[in-house]
Amino acid sequence: MKRVLLVNPAGTEQSGFTNPPLGLLYLAGALLEAGAEVRLIDCCIEGDSALERAAAEFRPEVAGITCLTPGRKRAVDAAARLKRACPGVLTVLGGAHPTIMWEQLLTHYPSVDIAVLGEGERAVVELAAGREPASVAGIALRAGGRAVKTAQRAYERDLDSIPFPAWSMLDLKRYPARGTGVFNGVDLASEPRVSVIFSRGCSGSCDFCSTWWIWRGWRCRSARNMAQELELLYREKGVRHFCFADDALTVDRERVLQLCREIRSRGLRIAFSGTTRTDIVDAELLAAMKDAGCYNLAFGIESASPSLLAAMGKRNTIDASEKAVALC
Repeated sequence: MKRVLLVNPAGTEQSGFTNPPLGLLYLAGALLEAGAEVRLIDCCIEGDSALERAAAEFRPEVAGITCLTPGRKRAVDAAARLKRACPGVLTVLGGAHPTIMWEQLLTHYPSVDIAVLGEGERAVVELAAGREPASVAGIALRAGGRAVKTAQRAYERDLDSIPFPAWSMLDLKRYPARGTGVFNGVDLASEPRVSVIFSRGCSGSCDFCSTWWIWRGWRCRSARNMAQELELLYREKGVRHFCFADDALTVDRERVLQLCREIRSRGLRIAFSGTTRTDIVDAELLAAMKDAGCYNLAFGIESASPSLLAAMGKRNTIDASEKAVALC
């Protein structure tokens, strides 16, 4: 297995806030399980110069760089700097932006070798194992002087089979708090907020959203598997404040109710926030979520115009949104 450096570039904070880089932590978990030597650096916490320090100390053979659209220039710059520090390194960009804009990135930025398309755990493990990139499904690369995609990779149906994020690779207490007030005994203004994810994808397919393009549907972990990760973070890392990074947390009503029961039965006194659609909540579900520690839900309402909602493929109504807000 090759040495793999995973990088969250500096300057990619959103509204001045940064979470532990969940996507990279998932990659690290999969790589470690496969026997790879891995280092993860979050330059938003460590500082921009951590990139060159890690390159000099670790001498990576593969570098995985997370890339969302607002931070795309930072990601491309990180790839170029790593190429200068380690000329033979294979630079791999993953995330929403390269999944959609792979052709543009590979055509215009020679420092980027590979774009991972969508789910990345299996593809990155295969690259670290030394497989010829052209034989790795679910990526884009250069061939014959142009950007091309390899065969499409089937998405993992059993999310419980994916290793937990490699939480031990980061000091979670260095991450900032976000919020005000005390909920369920948790001081939101002082407890670091850590992102976790219960499901991948969304039940919607709104025209303006990249989620359906990246995840191609919706899949969910079991409530027990999710609760085990929460308990690990709670008891071993002292985490009390969580943000569910799901695009639509409550698609499977019964599974969310099961998770709430798991949280309570394990004695996890936590506070958490999340995001979902207004047409997939109800009074019983919201009460159970609040009892388990949910203090905030974000809804994508987008518009109060039925014609605009229809035009953007929202498949939701103003009545549903008004009802959901009132219930909250």
